[in-house]
Amino acid sequence: MIKLQLKYCGLPVLLCSSVLMSACDRKPDTVSQSDKIQLEDKVMQELITEPVKTFPQTPDDQHDIALLTDFDQRFSQMSDEMEDELVKMEDQGTLTDEFAYNRKRDNIYSALTMLKELDLKTEQGRYIQGLMAEYWQNQAKFYDENKEKTAEPIKNSADQTKGLGEFLHAQEQLEHWQSQYPDMNQAQAKKAEAAKSETTESGY
Repeated sequence: MIKLQLKYCGLPVLLCSSVLMSACDRKPDTVSQSDKIQLEDKVMQELITEPVKTFPQTPDDQHDIALLTDFDQRFSQMSDEMEDELVKMEDQGTLTDEFAYNRKRDNIYSALTMLKELDLKTEQGRYIQGLMAEYWQNQAKFYDENKEKTAEPIKNSADQTKGLGEFLHAQEQLEHWQSQYPDMNQAQAKKAEAAKSETTESGY
């Protein structure tokens, strides 16, 4: 099954492209149309995800769902803030490839640290945690291997999208798990709405 929702695709694809790939815009001769098509094909192949797995329900389900949901929300907010910063700097003409590279690399390692700190108690929770960690480990390896190439456009890299399907599968697995506890979902939605209201009010 192919999932194209922005909710699932946005963050990983954003980290694999966006400002870091802006070097391609400045050096159009270095990346051919064929190269771009091949990279797009690889991304689409990675978007093919496995079916959601079935796990037995346990008394610790809601504990793990809460931790994974909190991680997802905190990391998404942190990534949004990072991307806003990079876009603003790019608009102002102050962004460099090296700075963008370092900020995105730091963001990747933050994801790994945050995931490692989760005290998950269920098989399903650790399964989701493992899928997400594997994706971010692949991204960390890719960025580290290309740390001396920040001035060059990164093209045709299978490593760049490696594990994306597993990451999306983890998101689908978590969403399926959340759907088994609708009351918890409603409480989380109210909490998120309250936090959003507080943020809006503090902005005035």
